[in-house]
Amino acid sequence: MWVITLGRYRRLVAAELDRLGLAGDEKALDLCCGTGIVAAEVARRLGPRGEVVAVDLSPAMLEAARRKLARLVRLGGPGERDVGAYRDTEDRGAARLPRGEFIASDASDLPLRDGRFDLVTLFLGLHEVEPGRRLPVLQEVRRVLRPGGVGLVLDIGGRGPAWKMRVARWAITALEGPDAWTVTEPGVPSLLRSAGLEVEGVRPVFSGAFEFVRFRRPG
Repeated sequence: MWVITLGRYRRLVAAELDRLGLAGDEKALDLCCGTGIVAAEVARRLGPRGEVVAVDLSPAMLEAARRKLARLVRLGGPGERDVGAYRDTEDRGAARLPRGEFIASDASDLPLRDGRFDLVTLFLGLHEVEPGRRLPVLQEVRRVLRPGGVGLVLDIGGRGPAWKMRVARWAITALEGPDAWTVTEPGVPSLLRSAGLEVEGVRPVFSGAFEFVRFRRPG
């Protein structure tokens, strides 16, 4: 995505998170966190009553995310055992920082309690999940999101001009494998609705090759 966006991926993420209008005290889950770009941007918008939990199946990705967030969050909780703990022992503004936790887990079977989170983000991870497991992942998202909580997905949209989508499909399939493009059939909004979530808006980016989908858990 850094290459596709000509180095603007972080700014793209930041702008979309700004549209959420976070209050600063949210409990946030970044699912399939990768190297922690999204988790870090969420943490920048939270205060001491906020919390960021980053989940990924890869311990190596979690370690990269932990390093990225080390000076942005106070680490704690059971998840820290998976990647090692960093603590702000010099108290460099720790009172103003949100809490952070890192957990190695399969996204379709999260070791997290029901309704824990106000916000769930899932950026560029759903298309990497096997097609038959995508709905269970989103059902887990619904379970851990509190009633009325919001979420944001960034993934392949496949809804732009036909020639551009042919190019995008070729590139994504070459980079991510043959199953990646299948997330467009029936599409992220339809998958979210099938999981019992309400789609509040879809914003295409890069001529529709990708899209941000905002959703909410009813209640």
